Amino acid sequence: MKCPAILFTVCFLLNIPAVQAYQGNHPPTIEDLNRDIAINPNSANAYYDRGILWEKQSNLSKAILDFTQAIKIDPDDVGAYRARAGVYASANNLISAIADYTKVLEITPQEATIYYNRGVAFDAQGNTVQAISDFTQAIKLNPDYIESYHNRALSWSKAGNLNQAIADLSKAISLDPKLATAYYNRGIIYDKEGKPMDAINDFSQAITLNPDYAEAYTNRGSAYVELEDYAQARFDFTKAIELNPQLDQGYNNRAICYYQLRQFSKAWDDVRKAKELGYSVAPDFMATLKKGLDR
Repeated sequence: MKCPAILFTVCFLLNIPAVQAYQGNHPPTIEDLNRDIAINPNSANAYYDRGILWEKQSNLSKAILDFTQAIKIDPDDVGAYRARAGVYASANNLISAIADYTKVLEITPQEATIYYNRGVAFDAQGNTVQAISDFTQAIKLNPDYIESYHNRALSWSKAGNLNQAIADLSKAISLDPKLATAYYNRGIIYDKEGKPMDAINDFSQAITLNPDYAEAYTNRGSAYVELEDYAQARFDFTKAIELNPQLDQGYNNRAICYYQLRQFSKAWDDVRKAKELGYSVAPDFMATLKKGLDR
């Protein structure tokens, strides 16, 4: 299967303290907090609040500096560690994010969300063993933690334990039957197991839940190719291309279907489009297709 499983977008949950009331009862601005810090440079809360505002403006470097200053003033400020961890993760500084998540767990060891987020960071590092451990701990603390089941399944899959991956995705689906990504990812694993019909059923369910799911059409098309149902595969690749006209692999795959259906000119047009988009078309297929055109 060409398209890899997709992780959830991680939502790093922050405990944001109530901000002060300023003149006019408006929420504090960066300028307000600058004045506060000038008056009281030892206010951890002011640095924290300003860090949150910098983060909202996507100024991650300044957010990290302010959260770090809050921690220097109050080394037990769990909120600042939690917030800085999320920013580090957003900046793809996984080592620092993991260190901060670990510090949060030293202070408050019962936070399922922190285990989950640290698990995501470990998985992104390629440390599936530790990722699985953290997702498992998150599930122990919150047995209905859908995202932890889902992402633990992806880690299990990377580790080669496809049966456990399917079990976790099935659990996530039982908790949320409308979770299209879980059906999609389970379909990919079924395909890896050599079960194209099971894969097709899951991709179809993902498409029912999300009709614009281009990746699900692409992978369902690939499963139909395995079953040599080239007409249905062509339909799926065409739909995927409609949803994402830059899908170079979709053109290549549809070209294979056109070739099998002996529509050589259409296959050649798709191969040219795939190459224009940067796809590396197999030389053997190019040669075979040229022979078909010359007949």
